[in-house]
Amino acid sequence: MRSLTLRRIFADYHGVSVGMYSYGCFSPERIPAGTTIGRYCSFATGVTIFSANHPMERRSLHPFFYNPRLGIVPRETIDRGTITIGHDVWLGRNAIITPRVSLIGDGAVVGAGAVVTRDVPAYAIVAGNPARLIRYRFDDRTRQEIERSRWWEKSIEELARDIDFFLQPAAAASPGGPVNHSQSTGVVT
Repeated sequence: MRSLTLRRIFADYHGVSVGMYSYGCFSPERIPAGTTIGRYCSFATGVTIFSANHPMERRSLHPFFYNPRLGIVPRETIDRGTITIGHDVWLGRNAIITPRVSLIGDGAVVGAGAVVTRDVPAYAIVAGNPARLIRYRFDDRTRQEIERSRWWEKSIEELARDIDFFLQPAAAASPGGPVNHSQSTGVVT
């Protein structure tokens, strides 16, 4: 969760950007190049992101005919997508993200075993095959307050100073977010 070295290796050697404190996502077999993962994300075992489909319109679906690493074609001959996963996203066990998905918004929850076939809005809970919107975690006002707070930009050490704020339901939290201890005025930031 805290290793800067692991994040650098994953970015440099696998083309995946992983924000601080995110975990469960350091697998190049399951997380393709071009993926951007925000901070404080939780990936359960078996989460897999696909960046491309087999070319169904061609005579053959076999990767010999599109993957240059197999030594037949000189360059990749299919288009691969990229995906951005926001901050504080929870992807449940064995969730599958298909190539059509380009965004999973901040604070979203993807249920265990879900097959996500389209973008997921911020703070949405999706589940099923294909995944469908179950509900939003919070009302509009609370979602906006959380977004404005940008709490995920802080270190865990900073956030731990206001642990009680993170242990209460968001609806009961103060409107401005956690207290900024760098100011002596007690102003909520």
